[in-house]
Amino acid sequence: MYIPHVVKNDPTEIVFFEKYKDKEAFKAHGSSAYFQAAAQKFEELLEGKIQVKFLEEV
Repeated sequence: MYIPHVVKNDPTEIVFFEKYKDKEAFKAHGSSAYFQAAAQKFEELLEGKIQVKFLEEV
C-alpha cells in the first residue's frame, strides 16, 4: 500500500507511507525490476536521497 502525502509547510517535500506484509515483502519490493526502474526515475526528479524510516503501527 502506498499513501503519498505533501508536507503542508513545504509542498516540495513528499512523504510516502508504505505498508508491507512483512520484511520479506519489503525486500522483494525493493529488489524488483519495476521498483529499480522507478527508483532510477525518482533520482532524476528528486533533490537529495530518499530516506527510509521504519515505523511500528500502534
